[in-house]
Amino acid sequence: MPGRLNISMSSGGSGVDNFFHYLSTHPAAVIIVAVIILFMVYFVIKKLLKVALIFGLILIAVSGYFYYKAPEEFPDNMKSTIGDLKDQKEKLTDKGKDVLHVGKDVIDKGKKLAESVEKAMKDKK
Repeated sequence: MPGRLNISMSSGGSGVDNFFHYLSTHPAAVIIVAVIILFMVYFVIKKLLKVALIFGLILIAVSGYFYYKAPEEFPDNMKSTIGDLKDQKEKLTDKGKDVLHVGKDVIDKGKKLAESVEKAMKDKK
């Protein structure tokens, strides 16, 4: 049937090859996949923002507790805590940059793989 995705191993290609071929011949499917990916990214960012807000509220609550417990020591404690947070922020930033570079490498490898699959598909025909 035209327009149907045929993912059977007996057709001579793998399911991934058939899937990429289907996407290359049906631009509407590419748009649907892109929209699904955008929704997934949106919901992940939404969850991360929610976690950051909860973390901020916890930080405010803990700061209030320490201030209530020992108001005269609070400025010293906050300075040391802020210094520790800055150190941790730098470490996390470095790790995030490393993850970003690894992600870029994975994307580049994926593009090369897609190009080689496309070339192999053209060579088969």
